[in-house]
Order: sequence, then structure tokens, then C-alpha cells
Amino acid sequence: MKTPTLNESKAGVLRKRHHHSTDDLFPGLLPAVPAPILPRPGTVKDAALAAIVAGKITQADFQRSWRLAAYVEDLIEDGWAVASDWITLPGWRDPIKRYWIDLQDAPTRAAVASHRKQGGFIVPDLIALLVLAVAAGFLLAGGAA
Repeated sequence: MKTPTLNESKAGVLRKRHHHSTDDLFPGLLPAVPAPILPRPGTVKDAALAAIVAGKITQADFQRSWRLAAYVEDLIEDGWAVASDWITLPGWRDPIKRYWIDLQDAPTRAAVASHRKQGGFIVPDLIALLVLAVAAGFLLAGGAA
């Protein structure tokens, strides 16, 4: 049996590409990547988005609903880039998924940044300052009485 040359092809076999460029020839003609859809405020899906934007979260940490995976799947369908991995928690028999927002995705990063500017999320770096401010307020209120 003779071996096929590059000019011969079989059904279902891709032909070899002869260029090595990964850049698109006409990048301006590529369709725009749609921005992620924001969930309605006050919904469980909105709480799930806020939780994964704040940091890595598992079902064990998410107290709002026992269906975190379903809401994360809805967020992915709405265009949010969500990363996940499997972890084993102490006291749990089986591994569970841990979710967080993938800020490497440009549309997701832009949506998170614009939503933070509108005051939708608490920036995780400022949570410690918020806790200190509340504690100081309680001390001041308790000291004045």
C-alpha cells in the first residue's frame, strides 16, 4: 500500500495548514464578543454572581440556596466566564466544585469593572476596612453610652 502525499486527502482527515500565524487577517471583521448579561438585583442568581466575584466559593459556603451549580450554569449561559475545580472538604465524603470568576476573559473583566463602579459589588480588598469601620462604630457607640 502506498502512502498518500500531501495533495491526496481522505474523507474526515484535515489537510495540513501551511501557515504559522495565529493572528486573524482582518481582526476588524470579527464579530464582537457580547457582554455578559447582568442578573436582576436581589435574585439568587445575583447573589451567586456576587459570591463568585468576591472570591472562590463552594456549595458549602453559599448559604442562599442549595443549587449553586445551577445558578453558576445560568451565569455561564449568560456570558460570564466562570472557572472551577474540584476540592475535598473536611467532613465531606465526595469532592465538590469550587467556583470563581475568570478575570482573564475580557468581556467578563469589563462587566465586573463596570458593575463595581456602579456600586454593585464590594471590592474584596475593602472588606477588611469595612469590618474595621463597623467595629470602630460599635466601640464608639458603646463608649459614649
